[in-house]
Amino acid sequence: MSEATPGRRDLAPLRRLPRSLILNYARQALDAAAPGAPQRARAPYLPIGELLGSNLIAWAASYARHRLGPRHVFPDYTLSASDDGIYPLAGDADNVRVALAGDWACGTDEAAAVAAAIAAAAPHFTVHLGDVYYVGDEAEVRANLLGEPTSDYQPTRWPRGGRGTFALIGNHEMYARGLAYFDVLLPQCGLTGGPAQHASFFCLENQYWRIIALDSGYNSVKWPLLEELPCWPFAPDNNLTGAQIRWLRDTVRLDQDQRGLIILTHHPPYSRFERSYPKSARQLARLIHRPVLWFWGHEHRLAVYERFSVARGLEVFGRGIGHGGMPVELDPPVVDERVALVFTDARAYPNDEQIEIGYDGYADLTFTGERLAIDYRDLNGALVWREAWRAVNGTLRGEP
Repeated sequence: MSEATPGRRDLAPLRRLPRSLILNYARQALDAAAPGAPQRARAPYLPIGELLGSNLIAWAASYARHRLGPRHVFPDYTLSASDDGIYPLAGDADNVRVALAGDWACGTDEAAAVAAAIAAAAPHFTVHLGDVYYVGDEAEVRANLLGEPTSDYQPTRWPRGGRGTFALIGNHEMYARGLAYFDVLLPQCGLTGGPAQHASFFCLENQYWRIIALDSGYNSVKWPLLEELPCWPFAPDNNLTGAQIRWLRDTVRLDQDQRGLIILTHHPPYSRFERSYPKSARQLARLIHRPVLWFWGHEHRLAVYERFSVARGLEVFGRGIGHGGMPVELDPPVVDERVALVFTDARAYPNDEQIEIGYDGYADLTFTGERLAIDYRDLNGALVWREAWRAVNGTLRGEP
């Protein structure tokens, strides 16, 4: 492997990045001095007291600036006469290619490699499944997604699809109240030559398939400081907003056709390795009564799961693809034995930082009539695992 590109963010400070909002603001405060900061200041496993105490003023300023204040208003399609959030899933005469990656916008060399591999494949659509690190403010969105220089780090640019580019919102964008995601990023997304992406949820559809992208991130924050408490009523439950449920029921009408269904969210409705967020699945179970393929990010690994019943009536074939650019921990502890794996990439990734991590990568979907082929590729574009499905009368049939 070649040496790291000078100026890009290292993997080590991002390892086991805490889910805590407070510690992400502290991490960003430390990172502000990079890449010229002493190595100790950028080390990954600082004690909480040192992480906060040695940068208390910078942390407090970051927290106050980003977290205090109202969330961005949640845009939907009710006031638009021409945009209902449903767009054509169109490509060549014989196929449509869609590239998906999650937790990509972290500014590492590995994220840049994933972007190059996706761009080389020339997909018709690209979709980022969310999370801009550390707190998704304007500077980080511009540097880590739009490729604009806003710091001493070399920026990275999300690859654009030939027909369209879309982005979901994760919890990290909401650490800055969603302001940069909605006001800076979404105007740069949408159909090529068409309207910009209007909202954080949408549908791509053709005669045989529907890709339903939903926002599980907007409700990932609640009350400042109190939201850190891991219990009801303080902890957020990441439920889908009422506007999304009404759109699914009245506009998309999910259960009134027989096309194959693919759900995209940032957060996992279930997981073998991390905390899951089943509330969205319970909401969808009232509207969907057949199996779905569900892709998500958030957990930083490739995890292809067996069929799992998240809520009564909703059978899910889950695919965790949050390995777009963040460090991938090998041999993570199991938190839910009920959830079985079909495949995970357990290879060790050789890196010049000499840390034990796995490979980053993405998912490459090819739609050909009723058939869907899914190639899971690593950051070099090499095929890691493949599966195929066929949508027949509202059911999903796996193929050899």
